[in-house]
Amino acid sequence: MIRFALVVASVLGFVLTAALGNMMVPLLRELQRAARGTQPDSDAPDSPVPTMGGLCLMVGTLAAVGVGWLAACAAQPSLLGSDRQMTSRLLIALLGSLAFGAVGLADDLARIRSRYPNGLGLGLRRTQRLALECIAAALVLGLLALNGCLPTGLILPGAGYVKCTLAPLLWAVLLVAMAEAARVADGADGTVCGAAFAAMLGLMMLETQLGWFPLAVFPAALAGALMAFLLWDFPPAKLHPGRCGCLYAAGAIGCIPLCIGYAELSIPLALPFWVEGGMVVLQVLFCRWKGRPLFAAAPLHRWLEKRGMSAVNIFYSLCALSVCGLALAVRLARWA
Repeated sequence: MIRFALVVASVLGFVLTAALGNMMVPLLRELQRAARGTQPDSDAPDSPVPTMGGLCLMVGTLAAVGVGWLAACAAQPSLLGSDRQMTSRLLIALLGSLAFGAVGLADDLARIRSRYPNGLGLGLRRTQRLALECIAAALVLGLLALNGCLPTGLILPGAGYVKCTLAPLLWAVLLVAMAEAARVADGADGTVCGAAFAAMLGLMMLETQLGWFPLAVFPAALAGALMAFLLWDFPPAKLHPGRCGCLYAAGAIGCIPLCIGYAELSIPLALPFWVEGGMVVLQVLFCRWKGRPLFAAAPLHRWLEKRGMSAVNIFYSLCALSVCGLALAVRLARWA
């Protein structure tokens, strides 16, 4: 019956996100036009693709998780009794993901107020964005600590689970760094959604392997929602996830493993995000050191574009990188 709940959550996530996408494309396009101060002329072929599509992911996933969790509780009533801490862990993972998505939404709203030719500016100032991301990370860690669910160590290859007093600080840095890396990846059609989809499939499998099977309703619902969104964002894109979608996906990849006590699993699962963000960091540091760029372009998807790779092939390449990260996560989980 728990498997049935996962199927229900996944299918509902797909259906609800697809339906919301159909409704929100014209609304978001008009919002973007109004924010730029342009007249609602006829839809030109070169009109900007609406952003903030991550709202569809957030709303669709939330509804699908609710229905899937009710089905899981009906199949396993102990989830509301002796195992009620499972509900706390699920709610904290959801809240943390939504908190990071809200930071991305604020960033998107700041971007569309600009007068740039493509209708998108730079968004929030770096200090504002980092402060909001730190607040979101502190909220997740604080709720986990209050419920007695905060992990106090980490898995080290060959050593198993090792306790560490600085673990909460490491998890906070990890969540913020992952959000920043996902923000850098915004702009490549389907890259974030494709990488997050592979990560959600991996989390479903890992939660089953590690004994947290009922909590897999969240990654199941988000996997279905991401699959629906890929149909919209696949070139030629009709709706971009925006930074709210990117940070929501990053928040889910970070918060789900953290809430079951295996935060280190998010490191390999977010491998494409780390590569994208890492290239930007290296580019900036090398420019400050040598006064010239290290790469012809950064992040990775821009570098691949400059080398003549199509958007579809970039999507496949980064999805393959995500699968490699999933394999590393499975390997790491064996030391748990």
